[in-house]
Amino acid sequence: MKNAKKCIALVAAAALALPMAVPGAGVQAKVKKPKLSAKSVTVEEGATKKVTVKNAKGFKLKVKSKKKSVATATKKGNAAFIVKGVKKGNTKVVCTLQKKKKKYTLNCKVKVSEAKKQTTDTPATTQGTTPTQGPAATQGTNPTAAPASPTPEPTAEPTIGPFPKTDKYSEVPYAYADDKENVPKGKSEEITYKSAATGTDRKAIVHLPAGYSQDKRYPVLYLLHGGTDTESVWKDMSADSIIDNLTAFKQANEMIVVMPNVRVAANDGAVSDGTAQENVAAFEKFIDEFKNDLKPAVEGKYSVAKGRCNTAVAGYDLGGRIALCIGVALADDVAYTGAFAPTIGVIPNDQGGSYFGDEEFKLPEKYSDQSFLMILKGTQDTVVNDVPSNYNKILTGNGTECLYLEMEGGHDADLFKAGLYNFERRIFKRGTDTEGIVIGNVTRVPTEVDNTNAKEKGTLEILEYDTETYDPTGSVPMHKKANIFLPYGYDETKKYNVLYLMHGGGENADTWIRGDQDSNPSGYGDYTHNQNMINLMFEQGICEPCIIVNPTFYRPDDAPEPASAMDLTILFQYELRNDLIPAVEGKYSTYANGDTSIESLKASRMHRGFAGLSMGSNTTYQSAFYGNYDLFAWFAPYSGYFDTEGGNDAQADKFNKVIEEGEANGLPLGYFYCGNGEDDFALAGQYDIMEKALIKSKNLVPGRNYDFVMIPGGTVPGGSGKYGEHSMWSWHIHLYNTLRIFFTKE
Repeated sequence: MKNAKKCIALVAAAALALPMAVPGAGVQAKVKKPKLSAKSVTVEEGATKKVTVKNAKGFKLKVKSKKKSVATATKKGNAAFIVKGVKKGNTKVVCTLQKKKKKYTLNCKVKVSEAKKQTTDTPATTQGTTPTQGPAATQGTNPTAAPASPTPEPTAEPTIGPFPKTDKYSEVPYAYADDKENVPKGKSEEITYKSAATGTDRKAIVHLPAGYSQDKRYPVLYLLHGGTDTESVWKDMSADSIIDNLTAFKQANEMIVVMPNVRVAANDGAVSDGTAQENVAAFEKFIDEFKNDLKPAVEGKYSVAKGRCNTAVAGYDLGGRIALCIGVALADDVAYTGAFAPTIGVIPNDQGGSYFGDEEFKLPEKYSDQSFLMILKGTQDTVVNDVPSNYNKILTGNGTECLYLEMEGGHDADLFKAGLYNFERRIFKRGTDTEGIVIGNVTRVPTEVDNTNAKEKGTLEILEYDTETYDPTGSVPMHKKANIFLPYGYDETKKYNVLYLMHGGGENADTWIRGDQDSNPSGYGDYTHNQNMINLMFEQGICEPCIIVNPTFYRPDDAPEPASAMDLTILFQYELRNDLIPAVEGKYSTYANGDTSIESLKASRMHRGFAGLSMGSNTTYQSAFYGNYDLFAWFAPYSGYFDTEGGNDAQADKFNKVIEEGEANGLPLGYFYCGNGEDDFALAGQYDIMEKALIKSKNLVPGRNYDFVMIPGGTVPGGSGKYGEHSMWSWHIHLYNTLRIFFTKE
């Protein structure tokens, strides 16, 4: 039986530290230290306050709220940030500044008070329009007047602002553009409209969301193609799948997507064939057509939520250039603009012909905080070269904030599709963290090595406890051990969150952390140096210090084995509940306060998480999530879900039922972080089940309480291992992300 334990063992690799981006390992300067204008602020719900950072010149500034459900923090330039109250409570904003090897961490305490009652009613928005606010008022509708008769209900209506954060996150997830059988499909159809600008009938493809209804109102994204293509090219690049997937997985709101033909020199003539000035004249015609012909035709045929905050335009190549011109020139009509590898012609260039002068290329001041503009450049793009970055420089120099992204890739379909993904998931949102905008703030995968040895090192202890096998045919007593990792400076007068971290098949409690200790005789390797990473994360304030418990689901040699090794991952739930948790939290300082009664453990569940790899992943599902959801709020299964009785649909329903019943009983989900790798043999089943669960669930929201994080394949620098496989090279990254996410809300 002991040999059977080796069936799912780790893939061994040579010892080399995993690439990991750990902010700021440098030495702090002793003079002119950056400091905050206020170490604590009080703000009402829905209100904002600005905090400046003194002596910040030359430093790169990052800010993060520890409890985004209480207050959010948004960087404002390089020397300030904005705190916005979300709900009554207390939190802390961590402000980090780095310049080469110098790094500072500043903390600002935030108290959010209850919003004062308004003396006037909020303007109604049931007509599919945005609230009246100067030029943003729409279509001459009186927003305070009651509708004369029932009208279609709008979809989630975006407010005037704030707009998405400029976070620089650009990675695309695994299979984001695939045609997925689990995803409800939208309908694509062709429309014809009359163009006064060209004097011809013109065509466009319209993609409607799955379940499109005239009883709803939808925002509209106009999606433009490149100079030598036509309106059909976006469908050829799987735009419909990207759009449907984003909507089904709750990463984008429902929207209508219109793909017109931007070639208007003649109905089929490519605008890129003439001189630069002729090209500009040609797409000037399309801009007129967009405003006067195409947009009215779409709004006349479909159930559209009108107004600038319900209108977006984006495109690649020539389409990116035109989108920039529309977004700036028609700012009264468009609030969201995306340009993926845009070509020359927006501002003066050495080939002549431009739509704006350098000084004119900016948004009107009245829309400066009511718009979202994104530019994407491929690092290997030799077609447009520095044109996108030049556009960004002119815009930002003129005072128009722009999200500028650079990502690996050339001037090709892969880059344009990634642009669509990154743009669509940021638009038509309310602009708050509670809306579930997924912009990578909690799932960014580290890519660089911080090989600094931690100065503040935690300690390892061995905890012994009595338990039993809990076999249904007869339970036998057992005496077991678990490794306890205490953070540096562990203080019995403080309360600590607890992460129970389980190993995989054929391994033991030493696998995760103890494997790099000279005194460890087991040989199970912490070859990715998890222990040092954890110490660094605690030391640098990347996450709050916590207690980590490394138990084992295996039994001592003198204990009987179950019929199947996989049964160990299920039976462990009783040992966990009745024996291990009480042993740990009765001895160490946790939020249970030494009271290990079930009532006390339930009350402190938001301070308890469980994670595991491979068979430990199955243990996370079976013993922590299904078996003890009332005691845990945070779950992170890495690489596998091996119980598929009844099929994947049944398993997805089973999963969702636990969360639904928990919500109904006042037991909310903290976070469910699924981790896997593109080349992991345990990927297929877990991925399919969680896709089904996400689509069916009303409670799971990516970025708010759920993510499926995929590690792409690739060789570890130095050739000592591979990412994306069933190995610690992937699980090390998942642990990094898990520690950042867990215990971040009450």
